[in-house]
Amino acid sequence: MGDQESATAAAGMRYLREELTAMRPRAIGNKPRATRVHGDLPCDLDLLDHLVSTRSDLIETTRALLADNPPPTPIPRPPVGEGIFQWSIDVTAHLPEEKQQVREAIAYRKVLEQKILTGDRRAIRTHRCPACRCYSLMWRAVIERAVCIQDECHDELGRASQWELKQIAHHHVTSRPQRAAN
Repeated sequence: MGDQESATAAAGMRYLREELTAMRPRAIGNKPRATRVHGDLPCDLDLLDHLVSTRSDLIETTRALLADNPPPTPIPRPPVGEGIFQWSIDVTAHLPEEKQQVREAIAYRKVLEQKILTGDRRAIRTHRCPACRCYSLMWRAVIERAVCIQDECHDELGRASQWELKQIAHHHVTSRPQRAAN
């Protein structure tokens, strides 16, 4: 099942790289415009930062997982682009299930980040709150966390429960066997 998250993350990375970082056409019209000193940026810098952090996060996590239990063959060099997810699957295939879940959670977190980055905040709504188990999570961009909107779900200070994307992804991946049993 981890291959599915990685394939989805790779497809999202490919989409971001090919479609959203392409040069944007200039608007043509008779409207007056301010005189430009500098041209448009060739791509959205947030998207570029996301692509770079995705690659580095996956490489760092994969190497950390392999530190205790290296593979029987030499580790190939990580590819550039969306092939990084398949590379991570291939070099960690010999690891125990708990370590595989860490890799799967990283891939799933990247899927959630890609959806939020492209404006699809509904992706968070499809997940249960890890505390109250209700479908009551909403994305708050200001704090960059998912917040549970259930009145009874709060922390020890009385604030609404807040979850980082890595916590939601970890909960999603580790609760998969329980969901399958139900």
